[in-house]
Amino acid sequence: MIARANIMLYFGFSGLFSAVSYSVTGLINADALKFALVVGPVYAIGIWFGASLFGKASESVFRAICYALIAAAVIIGLPALDGVLRSS
Repeated sequence: MIARANIMLYFGFSGLFSAVSYSVTGLINADALKFALVVGPVYAIGIWFGASLFGKASESVFRAICYALIAAAVIIGLPALDGVLRSS
């Protein structure tokens, strides 16, 4: 439980410092705020759902889900798939 609290504290401060530095450099603009208003509630629901499931899955199920998410991120991030996934 202490590790979870430390991670939450780390990401909380990281997000705060990022928001301040983005504001200072002008990266936060009207388009970014509109996008945040759309995506923010979906993100919050996902966080709430994940927190409500915390501790209910066995360690082996949790590990399998994490490995599957990591594998999906690796496959999606492959440069060989840029033409397929990021076509404009």
